[in-house]
Amino acid sequence: MTPGTDSHPSAQACFERGQLLRRQQRHEDAARMFQQALQVDPNHAPSYAMLAFCWMREDGRKMQAVEAARRAVALEPEDAFMRGVLALAIASSAKEGQDSVLQQARLVATEAVQLDADSDFAYTVEAQIYLRLHKYPEAEASARRALAIDTENTTATEVLSAALLMQHKDEDNEHLVRYQLENNPEDDSSHTSAGWRSLMKGEHREANKHFLEALRLNPMNEGARLGLVESYRARSWVYAGFIRVCHAMNRFSPGTRQAIFIGGFIGYQTLYHSLARTAPLLASVLVALWLTLALWSHLVRGFSSFFMLFDKFARLSLRPLEKAEGLVVGGSTLVALLALFTSLILPGLWQSAALALFFSALVSAAAFTNDHHVGKQVYAIAAGAAGVGALLAVLGAFVPGMVLVGTLGFSLAVLIGVAVSWLRNLNVLYA
Repeated sequence: MTPGTDSHPSAQACFERGQLLRRQQRHEDAARMFQQALQVDPNHAPSYAMLAFCWMREDGRKMQAVEAARRAVALEPEDAFMRGVLALAIASSAKEGQDSVLQQARLVATEAVQLDADSDFAYTVEAQIYLRLHKYPEAEASARRALAIDTENTTATEVLSAALLMQHKDEDNEHLVRYQLENNPEDDSSHTSAGWRSLMKGEHREANKHFLEALRLNPMNEGARLGLVESYRARSWVYAGFIRVCHAMNRFSPGTRQAIFIGGFIGYQTLYHSLARTAPLLASVLVALWLTLALWSHLVRGFSSFFMLFDKFARLSLRPLEKAEGLVVGGSTLVALLALFTSLILPGLWQSAALALFFSALVSAAAFTNDHHVGKQVYAIAAGAAGVGALLAVLGAFVPGMVLVGTLGFSLAVLIGVAVSWLRNLNVLYA
């Protein structure tokens, strides 16, 4: 049997079939075809590149994707596309907080651009990496260069829209989103961009429609799924306001945001000590307002997810971890509110139990939302310890003989809660 027959297909035939499967979103089947192509021809660089694309989508194979991409570059060292794939694979392997890995990916992407200044793919990859590094002006510049080469590059358009959104260039983003919808109404990225724009404007119903349409066009669009979840949460005016505040804060650099947080705390402390001498009642009100703001800013997401669990449509958009977040954070917050109301009726340590539960929920919220490659384990341990403290505080309020244990549990939960609230706001082991 000669090469090229059905029994012994050529490397190119396997590659082309793999490409067809990849376009159909059948990435595992496509990967097998690219591997088959490499069995026929171990030096078939395009198959290594496409194999890397497929493996990037699998959490357990991201490093294999990097190795496949390196092999493609070794075979075609002057090919900008191969080097762009390598940059994308390295960036894909970077966990949150591993900015050094992203910087390495950026350098490789820049090499791809230098190899071929007419490669819109190379500029697009560079833009994607800049976006993950929170370098929004640079991401905008690279995305615009990609679109100058190919105006139909939908990935570059989506990156440009995100970069404009994060820089609060609302008018430019509005024009871009309208252009996308008019010229690419059947492209899922067009609706994803439109959905995020609507969400930041407080139009959660309009955002919901765009995210649903994006997922209809491409059920694998994770950006659209995340946006859909946010649009459901934003049905609460409290959470919608929280989104807008976060978006407003994104115009500042991480260092500036930290300075604002520290400055606000210093201002609160100064005002409190001033009122404590002249108007004790107002000082107490100020403490209550500060605690409400501090706790709610951490708990509002999990609390909103809790109520999504009772919506037969909204809960379908939640991943198992997001459902757990709703149960743990939202459930703890509701029990804390119940304990707070109980303290107004029954004697005991119910007020302490409520505060311990609030801080325990705060630590759990930080653990669920933390993607830092090291910090997520540290925050999870802290959440467990704070949860034990809150449980002991509840027992102390409920069982008369456990008052001392309850007091110790209260101290543990509050101490960990205060520490985590500072660490989270200062982005220490948190991403």
